[in-house]
Amino acid sequence: MKNTREKALQIINDVLYKGTFLEESLEILKASNIDERDFAFIKEITTGVVRNKTYLDYVIRKNSRVRFNRIHKIILIILEMAIYQMYFLDKVPDYSIVDESVNLAKIYGNKGSISFTNGILRSIAKKKPAQVTLKNSIDNLSTYYSHPRFYTEYFYENYGEEFTKKLLKANNEKPPFTIRVNSFKTNKNDLVENLSELGFEIRETSYENALNILNPNGIIDTEYFEKGHFYVQDLGSILVSSFLNPSKDSMVLDLCAAPGGKTTHLSELMGNTGEIVACDKSKGKINLIKENAQRLGCKNISPMINDARILNEDFINKFDYVLVDAPCSGTGLYRKKPDIKWNKGIDDLKDLGKIQLEILNSAKEYVKDQGLLLYSTCSLSKIENEDVIENFLSENKNFKIKKLRDKEVLKLFPSVDGSDGFSICLLEKK
Repeated sequence: MKNTREKALQIINDVLYKGTFLEESLEILKASNIDERDFAFIKEITTGVVRNKTYLDYVIRKNSRVRFNRIHKIILIILEMAIYQMYFLDKVPDYSIVDESVNLAKIYGNKGSISFTNGILRSIAKKKPAQVTLKNSIDNLSTYYSHPRFYTEYFYENYGEEFTKKLLKANNEKPPFTIRVNSFKTNKNDLVENLSELGFEIRETSYENALNILNPNGIIDTEYFEKGHFYVQDLGSILVSSFLNPSKDSMVLDLCAAPGGKTTHLSELMGNTGEIVACDKSKGKINLIKENAQRLGCKNISPMINDARILNEDFINKFDYVLVDAPCSGTGLYRKKPDIKWNKGIDDLKDLGKIQLEILNSAKEYVKDQGLLLYSTCSLSKIENEDVIENFLSENKNFKIKKLRDKEVLKLFPSVDGSDGFSICLLEKK
């Protein structure tokens, strides 16, 4: 195995400059029989740098005698990794961080970049962590908390400075590891007892059958996962199905169902009665739904390959409930997937909004009269949610909003609800 810092450097470079996904890169690394401590260190460094990139670069700009855009990308990453360790971790002394960074610069740089790396890091190590002192409040928050400016600007202007600070701070924190108790196989008390005996620390959540695991390492390898006693699922995702809350013996369509978390929860809420047609557009995704349904004991799910954007004549006026958990930018998932901050811009959100509206315009045809259509995304952007719903309702007067928690479009925030960011809207066909 190569030096852990060198491996972290390669992953960060791939994520920031080659378009790979951080989560997938780490999964591949974990499957390579890497030492557990080495993996934990690499995950910490890579996630930390990607999560805090704008702030780390601000520190470099403030301390560098070389113009920022002239610093080679690899040397820049070496500096980002070092500053992250200095500012956010406390296990490695600064002098050791500087030495390791210089060693990396020797591999990837020339004499000038080696000297530059050594000098700037020794200078930064002598100072207190840098404060961001930009005049514009939005720029200041975006830089300090390392968020895209369009994201910070929207919440600053619509929710105020204090709310925005709390949201950005929460987005940079480690997300909880949440599981949903599967009542087909067990109950909450028994599962808590069984997992506690294995040494897992457990906390209740605001949802009765959801639990936070404080030390989840190894929980997927337990017999209770294999037997389907629980499903790993964020609280926001769990709440989506609970808001639709289909009655027993009903016909339900889940249009964008993979990997099956919400689908299997709907099955549980229905007590394995009625039928849930679970769709996605590839065989691989359908297989994921099948695997999860089988493990969890869900018997009323019918997986089917289907493109949600194309009208399916066989579905018209067939379903009491339709769930559209639409493909989205994932701006509500910054805690879990910080690389989304840098690979999804405002134009991507606009393009996704068009796709989401297409899907809704197909989905509307599948709902029976007095039926319910629930639209959700793991995005907090207005473009992908309020704007989509507004456009949809302007062309479809036979649908009306049913408020959730007194909101037309309910928002779940990491800083408020402890869940991933979600937007949810329930529509009724008149």
